[in-house]
Amino acid sequence: MKIMLFCKKTSFCDYAVKILQSYFSEEEIKVVRGDGSTKLDEELSWYQPEYIISFLSPWIIPQCLLDISQKGAINFHPGSPDYPGSGCYNFAIYEGSKQYGVVCHHMEKSVDTGKMVSTSYFDISPYETVETLKLKSMNHLLYIFEKVINEIYVNDRLPKSEEKWTRAPFTKKQLDELCEIDPSTMEQKEIDLRIRATDYSSAYKSAYFKIDEKKHYIASSMNEPIV
Repeated sequence: MKIMLFCKKTSFCDYAVKILQSYFSEEEIKVVRGDGSTKLDEELSWYQPEYIISFLSPWIIPQCLLDISQKGAINFHPGSPDYPGSGCYNFAIYEGSKQYGVVCHHMEKSVDTGKMVSTSYFDISPYETVETLKLKSMNHLLYIFEKVINEIYVNDRLPKSEEKWTRAPFTKKQLDELCEIDPSTMEQKEIDLRIRATDYSSAYKSAYFKIDEKKHYIASSMNEPIV
């Protein structure tokens, strides 16, 4: 068995790596880690894995790598079938969703469009924040990650789900539009909702307003996020 895992350098990705290592030997696993500034080495195609897994990967896995997986290329997305694409936490809070979840799905050329493998759901609390929603999502993502890895280990196959995406993936442009505050046209309730839906930390995109086309970001209420 050969498995290639793509992930970030974060604590939750550390857990995913440890789960994978509890099922397979070092010789069977190729872990590729990085951040937004790390260039993906597309020469990795020499590895020829049975499975390619993206768990919070900082990269969109190119087709040339997807093509080398012999039995499946899957992604673990921290959003439910209602929230594919960018800003999944943000749009769920903005739209007042009562339920949220996470998805494992097959990777296709277009991001977050492939067939479902596994899902997990939970209720959104009345005063949910981006941080608490992300924390709950990470726990559920690790839960289905272990389920899928166990299925690969025991039966050498991927689970199947009949669920489907309910809409096209949100884009970074749509997320940027959600972050924009216009006090001249928006009521205070709308402004407060947008700030709540995008408030995470100064390291991430947050609410802003424009003066002479220059963006002025609203200071986050958080200093160091816990996730």
